[in-house]
Amino acid sequence: MDNSTHIQAIARHFIAQRDTAGAQSDLPTGLSLTCLEESLAVQQLMIALNNHQVFGWKCLLPLDDGSIILAPLLSKPHSSTQTCKAYTHTNQVRVEPEIAFVFAQDLLARGCYSDEQIDNAVGKAHMALELIQNRFSDDYQPTHFEKLADGLFNQGIVIGPEINKADAFTAAQIELSITQNAHSNTQVGKHPCGLAQAPLYWAVNYLTQLGVDIKAGQVFITGSYCGVIDLDTDINTVISYAGLGEFNITFSAR
Repeated sequence: MDNSTHIQAIARHFIAQRDTAGAQSDLPTGLSLTCLEESLAVQQLMIALNNHQVFGWKCLLPLDDGSIILAPLLSKPHSSTQTCKAYTHTNQVRVEPEIAFVFAQDLLARGCYSDEQIDNAVGKAHMALELIQNRFSDDYQPTHFEKLADGLFNQGIVIGPEINKADAFTAAQIELSITQNAHSNTQVGKHPCGLAQAPLYWAVNYLTQLGVDIKAGQVFITGSYCGVIDLDTDINTVISYAGLGEFNITFSAR
């Protein structure tokens, strides 16, 4: 199997797991990913297999060891005004509370963009929940390259109410409250990269230098304020970012 055929086989395998509750992204014998370039190539092939639709990206600043955290959002974002169907585990859905930036202008490939140009291209900021799904088996140990190519556990995002853009750009920490029935959990969450827009600046320039256009309407999420949270399904859930916004949503099994 030549490298092109090899990469295509992995892309088809990974994207097939996106539409099954019994996802198993474990790579079959004979398939492997050994470098960043292969992982990014798989991501681009998955976008092509997704009818060339990419609704945005999830990103962080590169890790201390140089590992890249960047993956396309292949599912249309959910509105916070409706019941959200998601793949669940033991009657729970896993989420990460984040801020989403929505682009109002295109930023074309091969450009080198300043922080100010990126700020101006962002039209809106919103409360957001990333929907998390581990598609690998419990007894399988995926490499970082495999997790990267598979989408870094993303199964979609929920877009909540709009946040004042200036407030979003200064939100180094947020007091988050999540309430289900009578149980409420409140904590002060800190952005893992200091400010939510820091990964945005890196990701835009990384992608455009790879030849990827950023399109108006695409959404970028840039890291969780408090890691992963498990929420019960079929219960009204109130998500509050103190001083920024609040919304209700009910999750159900997909």
